[in-house]
Amino acid sequence: MFSYTLLTVFIVDLLSTSGDIPLSWTSPMYPKLYSNDTHVNPLGKPITEQEDAWLGSLVTIGAVLGPLPFGFIAEKFGRKTALLSIALPHIVAYITMSFAKTIYLFYFGRILSGLAMGGGYTLLPVYIAEISQDYNRGAMSQTLNVFTAIGNFIPYAIGPFTSVKWFNITLSSIPILFFVTFLIIGPETPYHYVRVNKIEKATKSLMLLRSKDQKQIELELESIRRHLKKKEHGHFSDILRSKALRKAFIICVVLVIAQELCGFCAVIFYLQPIFETVGADIPADISALIVGAAMLASSFLPIFLVDRAGRKILTTCSCFGMSISLAVIGTFFYLKDSTSFDTKPIFWVLISNLIFYIVSFNFGICSVPWTLTSELFPSSVKQISVSIVTCVCWTSSFFVTKFFNDMNDAMGRAGTFWFFAGCSLATAGFSIVYVPETKGKSFREIQDMLNGVRNEPESEGSKEEVQEMVHGT
Repeated sequence: MFSYTLLTVFIVDLLSTSGDIPLSWTSPMYPKLYSNDTHVNPLGKPITEQEDAWLGSLVTIGAVLGPLPFGFIAEKFGRKTALLSIALPHIVAYITMSFAKTIYLFYFGRILSGLAMGGGYTLLPVYIAEISQDYNRGAMSQTLNVFTAIGNFIPYAIGPFTSVKWFNITLSSIPILFFVTFLIIGPETPYHYVRVNKIEKATKSLMLLRSKDQKQIELELESIRRHLKKKEHGHFSDILRSKALRKAFIICVVLVIAQELCGFCAVIFYLQPIFETVGADIPADISALIVGAAMLASSFLPIFLVDRAGRKILTTCSCFGMSISLAVIGTFFYLKDSTSFDTKPIFWVLISNLIFYIVSFNFGICSVPWTLTSELFPSSVKQISVSIVTCVCWTSSFFVTKFFNDMNDAMGRAGTFWFFAGCSLATAGFSIVYVPETKGKSFREIQDMLNGVRNEPESEGSKEEVQEMVHGT
């Protein structure tokens, strides 16, 4: 059966793909920008280590700032307008870097990419959550994970084999494709229309998304209206005053910080250079491509598991898996850097554990924190909470990526990966104790759960009626 909701989600996911390209963009670009060959390096001279560090970290500075303007646009003009506006910095960034001849234009492009990336991480989960239904909200949100993995994979797949100019021009086609298709096809969310008291437009939006007539969506529309009856314009102080919201905020902040302290961005930024330092027989760009392919393949797993196994178990297993693989990677680099042991014959250990690390990351900690961020907060404070959580995430990412090389110098590569392994293990423990299970619950039920309130019998009945109408049973 045709699903307009699913079609919309897939179109929106194109923006997610464009949003994660900046993370792995550096991996194939660093070898080109370090090259002395002026036919390869548009700058005419190799970049320095400091320029290397800024190229990696400036995108995270932009991402810290991104939630603020795009969050304002989302509240003032709607989710659709905000998502369309996010595509524009992506397009300008890639076109700028296609023709850049100075490092400062690359810096400019990286900041613009970061702004759009931060805005996307803030708004994409909110948009998808607001157009989905309770029973499939988790799976719909997890499609973001697949398309971000595609975004991470694309630079590994085409970057080593194309020039700087055509690499970036090719990347610009993705946000352009999103902008055109979403402008024509994408609806505004019914939640936003109800919030601004445009009930007729909310009705039409729901009818389009569900492919049902007005009578069939009345109960779901009423459920949205009940959910939004609480005060509309919240402040950060509301989160601080509420025990339940403080708990939700702490959980989301800890999980997104843990994402970065587990080392993912650092590994993705420097994946090809990591392989180059090992000096194995397999070319570094091919090794990076293999790991990128594993990243893409493993991104499909959570879609089928998040609404079955649940958020809590996926996050816990994900972090345990990362801690094991990172510990082994750290041991590999200890043998290579601190002993006379020849690691070339066991190069497969590095590749296989990087693959296991990526699979484990995609399994849960990659996307579950963002799903929880879109689920745990009521509408009145959702935008401000998601914006702050996103800022915290990318601030953490800035420090990890900016000082990754410094960590390697201070602790050795083995120490750096062991540090990431320890953070992953600690996050697994935190998930076991504190992460709530939200699978299959409506926004209202989630708020009741956080507040320790049992659902009234009539609420359950209403939910069943809504589900019957939604499913057409």
